[in-house]
Amino acid sequence: MLTRYLVLLYLKYFSLIFIALVFFFVGLDYIQNAKSLPNSANLQILYVVYKSFYAIDVLLPIATVFGMLATKIYLIRSNELVAIYSIGYDKKSVIKPFFWASFFIITLFMALHTTSFAYANENADNIKKHSLIASSTSNLFFKYFDYYIYFKRLYPFRKKAEDVRIFKLDDGKLKELIKAKVAYFEDNRWKIKRAVLVENRFNGKKEITIYKNKNIDLLEGFKPKILDSVYEGKTSFSIIDAFYAIKLLKEQDVNIQKIKAVLFAQMIYPFFAPFLMVIIFYFVPITQRLSSITFFSFAAIISSLIVWGLLFTLVRLSFTAVLAPEIAILAPIVILAIIALLFYKKF
Repeated sequence: MLTRYLVLLYLKYFSLIFIALVFFFVGLDYIQNAKSLPNSANLQILYVVYKSFYAIDVLLPIATVFGMLATKIYLIRSNELVAIYSIGYDKKSVIKPFFWASFFIITLFMALHTTSFAYANENADNIKKHSLIASSTSNLFFKYFDYYIYFKRLYPFRKKAEDVRIFKLDDGKLKELIKAKVAYFEDNRWKIKRAVLVENRFNGKKEITIYKNKNIDLLEGFKPKILDSVYEGKTSFSIIDAFYAIKLLKEQDVNIQKIKAVLFAQMIYPFFAPFLMVIIFYFVPITQRLSSITFFSFAAIISSLIVWGLLFTLVRLSFTAVLAPEIAILAPIVILAIIALLFYKKF
């Protein structure tokens, strides 16, 4: 009964605080960027929706901490916390519902990053800059094993490339040349339509063979968003795309630190919230007679914001490859978890 009551009370305060933070974030952003947005009402609505998703991405972890603080303040002011302790419950019994509720919310939040939710901010920026949801990338040139590929224009969300040129080298010699007006990503590979294939053969003498209207399948697993994000230096990846990118690029000895940083930021960084909740709960007074609730609330909020700000800064530094993701993201969360465990044992 106690667990159910505390979880429901926590979810109530968490929802109120979370919605308020998202509205404030999106409203402030819209006021700042309203003049830069296209005149289309539909695009403006889509911009607000995508920015709301981005606000969820940024604010949800800290909102779980603020929800716990608001719930605890209510319990203290109503003397319910004293009553809970007086009937035989200890601090461990009280903190567990908050910890596991927060942990479950963060897990669901992490699962959202396996979908197109991860690209919400990129879509919003595309609307502001190009008046389009799906922008294109121009003059994309990259290496894939023995192939050198050039896309004059890539449309990641449409899974389409235009003006394709592919060169295959063998011992430093040009073996194949593929030219096509368009290519589509289908069935987990790039399908090049109506291509012109030029083959060079070196069997004692040089032979050139030209094939027209060839349909060719290449670049298995190289998703359009992976191409766009990796080779344009973006940090927009879903968890699934990030795993694909690491697998593909690791085989080619390409630096994957930035992609690992994005993956760590989505899968590890948000879990600072439940650990921080345990640490803060250690200092929660039992009753307002023993200490100033106003001072405690102010100190707890400021401390939470400082920790959140430092961790967020470290995440951004890992995105720019200034710090390795293991140092910037993994290590601080592990340290926070150890501190939380030590405090938990003292309850």
